[in-house]
Amino acid sequence: MTKNLSWKIYDDVIESIMALSKSFYPNEFSGMLYAENNVIQDIYIIPKTISNRNNAIIRLDLVPMSLNIIGSVHSHPSGFGKPSIADLNFFSRKYVNIISYFPFSKNCFKVYDNLGHIIDNFEIIFRQK
Repeated sequence: MTKNLSWKIYDDVIESIMALSKSFYPNEFSGMLYAENNVIQDIYIIPKTISNRNNAIIRLDLVPMSLNIIGSVHSHPSGFGKPSIADLNFFSRKYVNIISYFPFSKNCFKVYDNLGHIIDNFEIIFRQK
């Protein structure tokens, strides 16, 4: 579905993902990705998300209804960026899925499509001020 699409993300959004991942450590962090024109612009933190060392559970009934919510982001405190079977099931409804992993430095993330394939056409860009 998204194999040939080119996706971008703002540098400050990646920084926020890593900061949130660190702040939730040793538990998982989870949120939804907001994009316009294939550029990820923000993260939505969903209320009442349950987070522990092994998973984060998002209340889908509290996710805003928007066509601009194109994917998910969550952390793997273990240090591995490979999706679990539960991750792959959740990915099936999203275009872009980011997994950040310990130690949560700027390059400690992987991006997957709805089938769990790595998205190669992914670029970090700077937001124009």
